[in-house]
Amino acid sequence: MLCTTLRPYNRTCGPTSGGLARLWIFDADDFNFTQAAADPSGAKPYSAVALRPGATAMGGARMFPIKFEKDEAEYTFKQSRKGCSVKYEHQLEFKLADLSQLITNWNAAIDTAGCCCGVGIIAQFNSGKIFVAGEKWVNSAAIDIPLEMKQDGSSGTSGKLKDDFNGETVIIKGDHVRKLYEYSDKVQSIIDLQ
Repeated sequence: MLCTTLRPYNRTCGPTSGGLARLWIFDADDFNFTQAAADPSGAKPYSAVALRPGATAMGGARMFPIKFEKDEAEYTFKQSRKGCSVKYEHQLEFKLADLSQLITNWNAAIDTAGCCCGVGIIAQFNSGKIFVAGEKWVNSAAIDIPLEMKQDGSSGTSGKLKDDFNGETVIIKGDHVRKLYEYSDKVQSIIDLQ
């Protein structure tokens, strides 16, 4: 008899696409995600998101879209282990055009959030799938081990020539004990919270 319940991986045959289509950043303390109870096959995706009690759009509780350079955004992860301890290193990397005071102000806000509480990120892949990183509230309860996403390792350049990239390559990352959960509701439910 096995000591654990293993699971099959049988993806439906069909094409898929790489890359990211959209990104949003949010204050993880402002939003509650809904998740059905896990069954023997494992954890369920998130099925809805809503403002937590006391959080208001007028007070700044919103999903803030990040307008990155087209085809210049990527999500990566790396799994590692020491004995029975498992770690997933999550990273989002994307390019913001035009070094400016706007980017300076955005970085100051992201750095402050990273120091105090981490940021939430929602990434929609070009395949249409949506994943959540940095959530803190699920089914109206604080999750046991939150993933704190922080800016770490970003770099910028003015470029040397007129047609060189002028802007910042942003890197937001965090370590966790699991992979990211998928969000199964329509993307419009995120857009409605902008």
